[in-house]
Amino acid sequence: MKTSDSISNIAGALLKAQQEITFAAKDSKNPAFKSTYANLESVIEAIKGPLNANGIVFMQTFSPSNPGFLALSTRLLHTSGEWIEDEMTVPLQKNDAQGYGSAATYSRRYALAAITGLYQADDDGQEAAKPQPKLVAAKVDVMALLAAMDVAETVGELQETFAHAWRESKQDKSVKAHYDKLKAKLIEGNPA
Repeated sequence: MKTSDSISNIAGALLKAQQEITFAAKDSKNPAFKSTYANLESVIEAIKGPLNANGIVFMQTFSPSNPGFLALSTRLLHTSGEWIEDEMTVPLQKNDAQGYGSAATYSRRYALAAITGLYQADDDGQEAAKPQPKLVAAKVDVMALLAAMDVAETVGELQETFAHAWRESKQDKSVKAHYDKLKAKLIEGNPA
């Protein structure tokens, strides 16, 4: 992060602004991850009024970056002339105008949220903080694991199948006993 020589005025104004900033509403859907998120408009709507009311404007500009990346500078500028700035670099998903536009929107949204301390309503962090229901251990079908070992034709195949069955069964003794019996039979029959 970079700042002006003094930040005493902007720090106080930013404190007041953050006391007024609540959250950004998760109003957009991401079908790829079946989740919702706060879009750029929601982020700006959540921060612009409180920042402006306290003499702060935000500016975002693109900076030179390496090929395949987009660099964005976000600056909070106070009426006193003091400022706070940081830069974010994101990879381009596609090296064309659409990829550039997507990266620009994404980086603008995240950079503004980060520099102002904005959070999203029903944030994943809030969800993670809730007590989680106790997981019921899934019942392992030991008979199916034993049957999978039965079809192994070589010691190598049997060893691979046993390794999986041993993990899945949580080291069930009957799985090990069955493996030992099958291994002895295969060695007796001499399949390598």
